[in-house]
Amino acid sequence: MSDKWIPPSQQRRGLDLAALGVPPGRYVHPDVTDFLVAPGGSREGATRIDAYLRHEADLDNLQPAEVEFVRRHFLKCAEEQRQKCIAHFESKVPRRYSSARPTAIASAWAQSVVTNPDDTRSLLIVGPTGTGKTHYAYAVLRAIAETGRTTGWAAYTAADLYAALRPRTGRDSEATFETIADTDVLFVDDLGAAKLTEWTEEVTYRLINHRYEQCRPGIFTSNVPPTQLRDALGERIASRLTEMCERVALKGDDRRKGMAA
Repeated sequence: MSDKWIPPSQQRRGLDLAALGVPPGRYVHPDVTDFLVAPGGSREGATRIDAYLRHEADLDNLQPAEVEFVRRHFLKCAEEQRQKCIAHFESKVPRRYSSARPTAIASAWAQSVVTNPDDTRSLLIVGPTGTGKTHYAYAVLRAIAETGRTTGWAAYTAADLYAALRPRTGRDSEATFETIADTDVLFVDDLGAAKLTEWTEEVTYRLINHRYEQCRPGIFTSNVPPTQLRDALGERIASRLTEMCERVALKGDDRRKGMAA
């Protein structure tokens, strides 16, 4: 017998939601008495469902109507959680990007992030000014919300990031750095746009290096051509971005000029 103490919450065996066709998550169990008024409901069925939820019986022990009752309950919970995540996304992003819709590639990346974040490479979205890099990045964040999995994220322009981290009286900039650096998914817009100084280079390096070492996925955009990243960001930062990121190249004319015309 192991002498290592394991909290009761970690000893509990979770339900096999995949067998029910339900997305992973932590959901409230159904009230088995509701099965009495459900199609095909009975007291015997409610008892079998209760045994299944208590891990005293397998899913195979349930009748089709009982399986469907459990499945519908958890699917409803999953959809409610999904809608909450989307509402949170829409309340936190700039209004201009709240309606951003993900591509199939963005959705696939988001699914990888919520299921296996440690093995998901970050995204480096590059392209000329006005090609939609910021819009694309927010669409990726929306794709994460649409999975219904609770995943923390934070979004900053490079300029706002430096403003948040700049030391000032009465503020613990190091605590702020740790909060930002440990976010589940971090989006930094316009890397390389600000003038490179010794301080900005060091802050950027610390942030990128921390996420590189901890295998935390991120989304980064830049107007700087990949061949010029080293000049714009410094050798150490560019090297880590190259290794940790999948590159998404956006092409085309500046859309903002077209709108202005």
